[in-house]
Amino acid sequence: MNFSFKFFFRDMVIVAFAMVLFYLLASKKTQLLERFSLTDTEMQAKVQVESERIFTETELRKYNGQETNLLYLVILGHVYDVTVGFKHYGPGQSYHMFIGHDATRSFVTGEFDQYTLELSDVSALKETELEQLLTWKDFYDKTYQYVGKLVGRYFDPVGQETPYYRYVLERAAKAKESKDDSSKYPSCNVEWKVEMGTRVWCTNRSGTGQERSWVGHPRKVAESNAAEIEANGRSVQFCACVPEELSEPHYVPFPGCEETAKSCIIPDQS
Repeated sequence: MNFSFKFFFRDMVIVAFAMVLFYLLASKKTQLLERFSLTDTEMQAKVQVESERIFTETELRKYNGQETNLLYLVILGHVYDVTVGFKHYGPGQSYHMFIGHDATRSFVTGEFDQYTLELSDVSALKETELEQLLTWKDFYDKTYQYVGKLVGRYFDPVGQETPYYRYVLERAAKAKESKDDSSKYPSCNVEWKVEMGTRVWCTNRSGTGQERSWVGHPRKVAESNAAEIEANGRSVQFCACVPEELSEPHYVPFPGCEETAKSCIIPDQS
């Protein structure tokens, strides 16, 4: 009886060991398959998420090149190790104000003199300025090592985007959409001569310099639309080449110029 129990117990141990070994091998195989099935971009993103760190403001202040040799910079709540750029970001250097805290707003306002907590707030910036911030973030993504996220305006304590950050991204996206929309109607060619005043005209290369299938007619950008463009931080367009079928009220013929004309003379105002 005892002899049979010993064999039974031994067999149970062997079976249990085999099951554990099988599970470990299967898990490893799954991880390997997952690794090889991911694209380089997906794998990079996965590694980044697994290795990123969540910083508090107190923790981040240590990485100022004085308490430690490391220099950490923040933009839109994303933390980057810029130690290799010591000649730019080190103590006493031009951009040291950006180190150890979030001074995102200064990237577009040029407020380099002294850090304040308000410099992380970008809510008063124009949509085009928010788009510029994303361009700066893209620069740091490509140039320096990403380290993690800062808890505050842009990320919560577990590293999730805050409603504030999502709102910033939405406004920046609107600037890009507006820029894309404005490119549909390229600017006119313009010249000025004493004897005739200002001449505006359209060709199939006007505005962008790239050939397109249509020429268009010169139209004045209505003042109401110009004011809206300026308020959104975009340069005001004076004359646009528009397709024949366009009938938007924002684009009107110049005084004394036929609607079908490809070229118009705009006498100087005396």
